[in-house]
Amino acid sequence: MKIILQIIIRELQRLRKRPAAWVLLLVIPIGIFFYLGAIYEKGAIENVPIAILDLDHSDLSRTVINNVEASPKLSIVKFLNTHDNIDEIFIKYPEIKGFYVIPKNFQKNIFKGQQENILVYSNSSNIIYGNLIYKEAATFINTMSAGINLKNFKLSGIPKEKAMKIAMPIRVIAKPMYNPYYNYLYYLIPGLTTVLLQMIVFFLAARSINSEYTDNTFNELLSFSNGSIFKIVIGKLLTYTLLGFMIAVFIFSMVHPLLGIPTSKGTLSFLWVVIVFVLANAMLGIMISTIFKNEAIAMDISFVYNSPAFVFSGFTFPIIAMPAFNAWYAQLIPYTHFLSAFIKGVEMNTPFLFLIQPIIYLLLFFLTGYIITITILVFRNKKIEV
Repeated sequence: MKIILQIIIRELQRLRKRPAAWVLLLVIPIGIFFYLGAIYEKGAIENVPIAILDLDHSDLSRTVINNVEASPKLSIVKFLNTHDNIDEIFIKYPEIKGFYVIPKNFQKNIFKGQQENILVYSNSSNIIYGNLIYKEAATFINTMSAGINLKNFKLSGIPKEKAMKIAMPIRVIAKPMYNPYYNYLYYLIPGLTTVLLQMIVFFLAARSINSEYTDNTFNELLSFSNGSIFKIVIGKLLTYTLLGFMIAVFIFSMVHPLLGIPTSKGTLSFLWVVIVFVLANAMLGIMISTIFKNEAIAMDISFVYNSPAFVFSGFTFPIIAMPAFNAWYAQLIPYTHFLSAFIKGVEMNTPFLFLIQPIIYLLLFFLTGYIITITILVFRNKKIEV
């Protein structure tokens, strides 16, 4: 145990001399994490600028406009006219994210009992704006439609209570859970900070063994450890696990609370899952460092392996909808399985039973990295001794 502790101290001293390590350990956790939080500080889009093209100019079309103005998410910044070319609206007025077109004879046709359409144009190059504009339109149009039907039923002599049930036979009551405010700060920041945690640990560990060859200190390390490959690997593994866990504690105890991200009662008990996650990435980083003696190549491999982690994890797009290769590759990244455990354990606060499967996958990553690393180092050590 004493030798392992000395290897940990030795590794920390070596890291202190690397500027890149300081960037990974200090600049990213302190600077980048809070910078990302500042980007999503508002959390949600509060106001979307839109336009209206009213071709009917009737009482009913004015009712539609009043409903749009009453929407807390929409802001009418321009009223279009017939001289405006619809195909050029978004080019001519880039501040407008969408517009509604009320067709001619809108009121007349509805009062005749005919169905009418309100055209919704949205600049869906930004999906968030497009979805919000359509959602708000669907909300007030459904309300208006029910109101028109209710009025017609009452004029037909149907009692008000019965008319209400006929006009709205089905009501939808939405109860969003885990992020009821649809706040992007709550949604994105936990994902971004934890995927960066994986990268930090992986990149640090990816120079742990090969740097010994670069500095011609591997034989010294062997002598320092009394020729024990096991102690070398465990010492370096514990070093990067400790550093990674410290960053994880910083994320959950400082970054998220200061940014206002809610924590659940399962956060504290989830930290042991974080340890497994950090162990797996530290071990894989050491494995890469062992396979590739050239530090630059090892870092390139690490970057290529880690860069798609956020996209392929299912955080922004469901894995089940991905092409077969992408879905398969997603399973080869530790973050995919950690994310599953994080959502269940922290955001949903589920029992331990639901965390077993992702934890098993993380342990498999650890065992794979450990076996490959030990095998290669033992083989090289024998060659050195010969």
